[in-house]
Amino acid sequence: MIHKSPSGLLCEPFKQAEPFNLWDVRLFCPQKKKAHMQPTPPPLSQIETPTDSYVARYPWAIEMANQQQAIFWPAEELGVEEDEQDFRIGLNEAERHGVLTAQSILTQYELMIGGEELWGGKIAKLFPRPEIQRMAACFANVELGSHAPFYDLANKVMGNSTDEFYSSWKKDPVLSERIAFINECTQSTDALEVTAALAFLEGAVLFTALGFFKGFNARGFNLIPHFVAGIDGSAKDENFHSIASARLFRECKEERIKAGNHSPEQDIKLADKIISIAATVVEHERRIADLLFAVPGNRVVSKHELLHFLEDRVDVVLNRLNMPAMFGHEKGEISTWFYQQLSTVKVPDFFASTQLQYTRNWAKHRLAFKKEMADVR
Repeated sequence: MIHKSPSGLLCEPFKQAEPFNLWDVRLFCPQKKKAHMQPTPPPLSQIETPTDSYVARYPWAIEMANQQQAIFWPAEELGVEEDEQDFRIGLNEAERHGVLTAQSILTQYELMIGGEELWGGKIAKLFPRPEIQRMAACFANVELGSHAPFYDLANKVMGNSTDEFYSSWKKDPVLSERIAFINECTQSTDALEVTAALAFLEGAVLFTALGFFKGFNARGFNLIPHFVAGIDGSAKDENFHSIASARLFRECKEERIKAGNHSPEQDIKLADKIISIAATVVEHERRIADLLFAVPGNRVVSKHELLHFLEDRVDVVLNRLNMPAMFGHEKGEISTWFYQQLSTVKVPDFFASTQLQYTRNWAKHRLAFKKEMADVR
């Protein structure tokens, strides 16, 4: 029945409200039509399966985490500031150009590899096992807490630690394409594709720049020695991370095969994907090498030597992924001296001796001999 209000407006009669029920969730949550939910597919292997247990099924990951912790090196302890004169005067124009080109993108590499995109997030989510997450956290700490600050220290010494310098790669189509490629690699939801790509990023991509830098302290040259000492440490760490990523790849693939979740057809497709990643890495690095050597006159390393070293590294990573070599040639010039100057740590497929000793709480470049302290008479 419709009534007139005192104002003359038509209105419905007042109805008694239903008793208020605090627990009636309908009062707070609007009702929506139930969407058709796709069931989450089960994990394809044990290493990809979440667990509430802290029992380690992959003790090798704990060992790698411990060894990474034991060789952590703070960027500030290497005395890169002592190389300022070399950076400004000792290097010629061609060498300085190459250093600045490489430095313009290295920090971005480290932030992405150590950040949410890979070790700092993606890997832990793809492999939700406590020991794998522990290893990934240690590696992320090295990338973000040691390598990235180390490259920034060198940039500060050269006067290039600016917002403009760190975003300069965006203006270069070759360098921006490289970052886009890394982004593409991290977007995959397949653990095998991600770990294969990460093995290349850590074991081949970064090594082109590392091989370039190591030339300043090889074959009779002793330029920017403190910076190169950090490159020794970075090379050892990156190689270690590449080994770990390849180990994740092999473990995951083997478990999928045993569980019947990786067919021969899928393996052929995966192999094609890995070859495609390797080919893209080679193509990009060749173009980046063109940038490094755009100014002629580099005395310490040649573009031909650096590209041969890149091919050596690509074959190293393919071998770790149980794939045939892409190049298969004899080791190049840089490979003959690159590994001989790096640190010895007892881990699989690691490097040999160098000047960089991972000792905490002292700076080697500040040590001085005091005769009065040596006189014990």
